[in-house]
Amino acid sequence: MNIALLGDDYLPSVDGAVTSIMSYTKEFRKMGHKVYIIAPQYPNYVDTDPDVLRVWSMPAPFPPKYRLTITWFDKINYKKLNLDIMHCQSPFPLGWHGITIGRRLKIPVIGTYHTLYPVYINMYVNIPLIKKPLSMITKWHSQYVYNKCDLVISPSFQMKESLIEYGIKKPIEVMPTGIDLDKFKNFNGDDFRKKYNIGKNEKLLLCMCRLGREKNVDFLINALPLILKQIPNTRLVISGEGVAKSELEAQTKKLGIESKITFLGFLNHQDWVNAYAAEDLFVFASLTETQGLVLLEAMSFYKPVVCIGEMGVIDVLAGEKNKGGFLTKNDLNDFTEKVVRLLKDKNLYEAKAKEARKRALEMSSENIARKMIQIYKGLIGENKKTNI
Repeated sequence: MNIALLGDDYLPSVDGAVTSIMSYTKEFRKMGHKVYIIAPQYPNYVDTDPDVLRVWSMPAPFPPKYRLTITWFDKINYKKLNLDIMHCQSPFPLGWHGITIGRRLKIPVIGTYHTLYPVYINMYVNIPLIKKPLSMITKWHSQYVYNKCDLVISPSFQMKESLIEYGIKKPIEVMPTGIDLDKFKNFNGDDFRKKYNIGKNEKLLLCMCRLGREKNVDFLINALPLILKQIPNTRLVISGEGVAKSELEAQTKKLGIESKITFLGFLNHQDWVNAYAAEDLFVFASLTETQGLVLLEAMSFYKPVVCIGEMGVIDVLAGEKNKGGFLTKNDLNDFTEKVVRLLKDKNLYEAKAKEARKRALEMSSENIARKMIQIYKGLIGENKKTNI
């Protein structure tokens, strides 16, 4: 099968959509399929993968780290690629371009909806008069684009409900991105603690994410003083970069807990893996997360998680079953209580750790990719009947 994965964001940028593209590409190729990645050009970045095909782009006006693909300059000969399916990962220029190309080639088109854009925009626009119109426009745009697909992929059941509310009428399949367990074979938690001066007896709470306002990391910082009252040897490690970083650092100083929080920025691969091995708990407060890949990554290390029970993270912990940790209310006291319970109750911790590992294995990238290939085959079969 010849598969095209199109995204308006790709390496060297890294986010959930990029991780998804990379994960599917690896697993599809292991199964013997040909995968082309269609992505924006980035200045001074050279691909080592010959099947990454770039389209000219310029800096996006918002947010600035992203690229705005100018599809008029697309020189790719799609017909020559002999594609069987087009899988778009974005509703923006390159994703829309993929839908147009797919229709021209008369092949099935799938669209994955990675981000709740109406909510995301409201986190960054501080002008009250335009917040509601912008939210309505993004909902309309999502509806318009994804109703042109043959099938829509939603990373969670909660997001599926949002897409239906936006007015998307096409069939929607819930399919989270799996995690690549091969990435985590070599690790050393002690090395991580030594490198970043974290004591062996400190209870390490880890959060890894982009430091955007929508990630709600300020909630974790506000929870830490409450946790420290009951477990004084706790340390919160926050790894990531983003527009909210300076705000979070200022908040830490205001609360007087600088000595108990470590900001690390983005980690190299080995430190990233070692961080998961070093932690005691993974903590997460995002209210808009579409699938919560970082939770599964932590869980693969037998580490329980505590997170606010919203959107995609609910699916990760199997809803009310709380497999591998605890879902909490958007409430500091509830969140603190769950963290303290896990850190103080050894038997509960060990039970949740085993659940976490089992859940991560169920959600491996290999298992998820096999399910996606079956979806592709079904669409291709239906498409051939239609075009007879």
